[in-house]
Amino acid sequence: MRLNNDLKIAAICGLFCGTCPQYPSNCEGCLSDKLAPLCKTCQNGFRECAKINNVTWCFECNNFPCQRLYDFKDKHFVNGISHHGNVINNLNYMKKVSVEDWIKIQKQENTCTKCNSYILWHEKDSHKCNNF
Repeated sequence: MRLNNDLKIAAICGLFCGTCPQYPSNCEGCLSDKLAPLCKTCQNGFRECAKINNVTWCFECNNFPCQRLYDFKDKHFVNGISHHGNVINNLNYMKKVSVEDWIKIQKQENTCTKCNSYILWHEKDSHKCNNF
């Protein structure tokens, strides 16, 4: 499936790529051709799993939610924050309303009103503008 560029910011696993420090200079989302090394290898297996199951996002899979997602959501803490914690909720919301609407909400919730840049997931309490 060919995706427009806006949809590529919604990761296969339910992360919002806009809050990643690699976006957009080193990566344009895990569904794009420009990937950060960590996303390219996807050590959690989401890219390969989606390909095998012929889906774009995990919520489209018959096995959703799977053990891979449960294991993933409890990983990767920085400054006491895990940006993986909401992946299953995010995917359920995408399924319920649409990926496009979920992206709109994520952009609104994660854009600094002062500098108009994305607030990175690990700087929720310490964004460079301190205004959100």
